[in-house]
Amino acid sequence: MGIRVATLDDLPRILELGELLHRESPRWSRLSFNRAKAAHFIAHLILEASGVVFVAEQDGLVVGGIAGMASAHWSSDDVVAQEVSFFMAPEARGSMVAVRLICALQAWGEIRGAKWLTAGTSTGLDPERTAGLYERLGFSRCMIGLETEYGN
Repeated sequence: MGIRVATLDDLPRILELGELLHRESPRWSRLSFNRAKAAHFIAHLILEASGVVFVAEQDGLVVGGIAGMASAHWSSDDVVAQEVSFFMAPEARGSMVAVRLICALQAWGEIRGAKWLTAGTSTGLDPERTAGLYERLGFSRCMIGLETEYGN
């Protein structure tokens, strides 16, 4: 199993894993999935210096990935990095793949000169387990997310 920077050739598999995550998520599944829009966004992260997508490959198949971006904070010239999406094939969940992907994004953010990297879980899929993984890798809780739903 290897971790590498994604290319545009990986886009179909990344979208497949992203759409699977979207369907599984109790939160995200309330939204439509626009494959073309997702493809455009992920391609932007792959092609632009301010973004990155790492993928984990096992036996020639992408089994997971993590996407991030780094840019100046809205109120500062300091660069901050953030995880944008973290997606895993069901058979790779609970393996060292997740740890390696997170570590790759951490290293990338540090190389970019970021003051910090924010990451989290917004899918509603076992958030405490996900947060625990990040905490074991040195992250600390720093935010609380809330939402209100509008009538349909």
